[in-house]
Amino acid sequence: MPQTIAVIGAGELGATLARRLAASEAFRRVLLLDPDTGRARGKALDILQSGPVDGFDTRVDGGGLEDVAAAEVVALADPPALDPGRLPSEAADLIERARGAAPAATLLIAGGHPALVEAAVARGYPRDRVVGSAPVAIAAALRREIARAADARASEVAATVMGRPPDRLLMPRASATLGGIALDRVAPAAARVALARVTGRWPGPVALAAAAARVLAALGSSDASVLPVLAVLAGEYGHRGRALAVPARLGHGRLLGILEIDLDPVDRVAFDNAAGARA
Repeated sequence: MPQTIAVIGAGELGATLARRLAASEAFRRVLLLDPDTGRARGKALDILQSGPVDGFDTRVDGGGLEDVAAAEVVALADPPALDPGRLPSEAADLIERARGAAPAATLLIAGGHPALVEAAVARGYPRDRVVGSAPVAIAAALRREIARAADARASEVAATVMGRPPDRLLMPRASATLGGIALDRVAPAAARVALARVTGRWPGPVALAAAAARVLAALGSSDASVLPVLAVLAGEYGHRGRALAVPARLGHGRLLGILEIDLDPVDRVAFDNAAGARA
């Protein structure tokens, strides 16, 4: 298990993720880093002082971006907002500084656009060392909406998402079940209604932080886990160089492989369209 993680961005998502990681004691040290070092240090101190109340002993420190060199894992939590199809220079600078200071670290994009995953690989991160965790939160939102549409419990729903969030999503029909029964057989309209409700929207910071923590736990494990993540394709599904939400095996600190599942013709067209979208 890595000893130190740096969470870049002391905004709402970054602070929520740092708090969650500290409470889980998944790392011995959590660094909360931000260009505004005063804000980062203040929030880190708040999290640290809550430890005795909540029963965790994780060391939590705040600082500037230069402190990222101490980290074995880096989570980019609060990058600048992205206009469609454009990567702002501030986001590119954050990625380049993290890569330069901690070249061996695994990079997790906790709440960002697929373009951030692509930018990290383009700037030298190995493809198997950078993933985006937002699809885990989107899939959870989808399951909640399916349960709502089908008048069921979310815990009874299984489903995943693929494509290019937030606007180009699909739910592989074979992945969707309700109580172990194919969703199309028990609630045929639920998938369409649920997918429409989650498409075009990013989950909130608490859900994104929970998803990031789940992916980080999978990466840190010696046992492989399968989760939907953003990863840059290298020929899988017939596409290269595009970051898409796909099912993947994670473990041992890296992306172990992308699972290529059979898609029916409708889902295949939707996935290819997502891969070709410029936003």
